[in-house]
Amino acid sequence: MDSDTLLSVVDLKQYFPIRKGLMKRIVGNVRAVDGVSFDVRRGETVGLVGESGSGKTTTGRCIVRLYDPTSGSIHFNRDEGVVDIARLDRRELRSVRRDIQMLFQDPNSSLNSRMRIGDIVAEPLEIHDIGDRRSRAERVAGLLAQVGLGEDMINRYPHQLSGGQRQRVGVARALSIEPQLVICDEPVSALDVSVQAQVLNLLTDLQQELGLTYIFIAHDLGVVEYISSRILVMYLGKIMESASRDKIFARPTHPYTEALLYAIPRRSAGGHRRRRVLEGDIPSPVNPPSGCVFHTRCKYVEDRCRNEIPALRPLASDPDTSVACHLADELDLQPWQMTD
Repeated sequence: MDSDTLLSVVDLKQYFPIRKGLMKRIVGNVRAVDGVSFDVRRGETVGLVGESGSGKTTTGRCIVRLYDPTSGSIHFNRDEGVVDIARLDRRELRSVRRDIQMLFQDPNSSLNSRMRIGDIVAEPLEIHDIGDRRSRAERVAGLLAQVGLGEDMINRYPHQLSGGQRQRVGVARALSIEPQLVICDEPVSALDVSVQAQVLNLLTDLQQELGLTYIFIAHDLGVVEYISSRILVMYLGKIMESASRDKIFARPTHPYTEALLYAIPRRSAGGHRRRRVLEGDIPSPVNPPSGCVFHTRCKYVEDRCRNEIPALRPLASDPDTSVACHLADELDLQPWQMTD
């Protein structure tokens, strides 16, 4: 693990047991994350994108150990040395969580409605015993100003703020203990489109100012394209494609990526925006399909797709792009276009 790599996830699996009967015996598993591997370099933004049920949020929660992974490793390159987050005990995790914070999807539920904004932002400082009362108050005021909120917000409650303001409070809280890595879990999906752009611009400015590293989770490739430098496309707990943002949009190599690109709204000749939605539903992670997990919805499917599991491998024509598709070197998939 070189010094430029901040995080390295190797063969991560997260299975949730299904229990039935009076004895609560395990009769199966929900394979939420099923063998995911990727690296995150310092200062970059890696987008995790896929439909609901693809495992992207679970992956993020495993990294911060809100879930205890079933197997695999999560190597984090701290100033004190490399640690495997998946194997840390509770006491060791407390220290690591100063370096990794999470920004949640819904600011309504992630902010305590009974606490004032100033206390919400100061809470991580108190938990980690950072500073005294005066220095914490100064830190809170500075953080609120940094995310575009005035000092008059300190004594307000979350219900007195707009959705965009609440999410800015969430950003301030996440940054209060100066983390290296911030995992953004659908942070703009609950906001209006105009407010989404403001929050994305704020995150971009803070990254440049503070040298932050982001994992940005979203179901919308259009949002991920705006902020990410590299994109991982997930489906049913697996990575289907990994490439730079520009390559994903200019030359998708997996049929699922192509389908997600077609789902982005486009402008037709008549001026109306329309999109092509991928048909069918994502299969159950309790009993995933044999072979390629996407073959039940893929319009290019062949017999070997139904029987052989494709490995995530570098593309023959582009080693910087990895894809889990038997036909990747043969298909000529369509790039995204703003107009039809």
